[in-house]
Amino acid sequence: MRQFLAAASALALIAAATPTRATLMIAADFGGTIFNCSDNQASCDTDPAVGSLQIANQSIGGVQVNGSIQTSTKTAGAPQILNTSSLSVINNNTTTTAIIVTIGDTDFNGPVNSFNTSGSGVFQQAVGSSATLNWFDDPNNAQGATSPTTTPGTMIDMFSKTATVVADSFSHNGSGPVNDPGLFSMTEQVVGSLIAGGQLLNRGQTEIKNPVVIPEPASLAILAIGLIGTWLVRRRYPRHS
Repeated sequence: MRQFLAAASALALIAAATPTRATLMIAADFGGTIFNCSDNQASCDTDPAVGSLQIANQSIGGVQVNGSIQTSTKTAGAPQILNTSSLSVINNNTTTTAIIVTIGDTDFNGPVNSFNTSGSGVFQQAVGSSATLNWFDDPNNAQGATSPTTTPGTMIDMFSKTATVVADSFSHNGSGPVNDPGLFSMTEQVVGSLIAGGQLLNRGQTEIKNPVVIPEPASLAILAIGLIGTWLVRRRYPRHS
């Protein structure tokens, strides 16, 4: 019995530490130091609300990250939204540091047939630093951000920027078609580098999927009446060549 209780306790601890499916997640790699957090994970998420993942200000691999917030919105019949932002990312190392930050969530509601993306940021004292923003869509609903390089599905948009002056900025908007008939996942990612002392300020990414508009029965009936009326007019007053 003692062995059984010990095994059950161990399994419970493992289950509590393992992120569940359909969870907003973030994973980061700063110069080889890995950071992971999932929505409502007590050890790292400071916001108890479901669908909002807020990270406390902290240093990861010598990179100071401040004001990091991720949100997802999954209201059925409305736009499906995944957001990520950080107030500042500052490289306190004495050498250039590679950065990867990935955010993902599952169980967004289809059907959706188009997307809009947006991303922006400011480089400060960071000439030579770079950032590539990526947006992904997966109709198979696989979980993204289980690691910094986990980006399931298809990349639907990408944008790159390299800082060329001491105060530099970037902004990007994208759009296009998608085909997610049922539950699907979205993942966003930034891959780049920061020179020693370089800062990336007000970084943000948004991915929005727009629901398929299904005409209401009343609208279909009005359309049908209009088509029948047009047919009757043409039948009564045929064109003469």
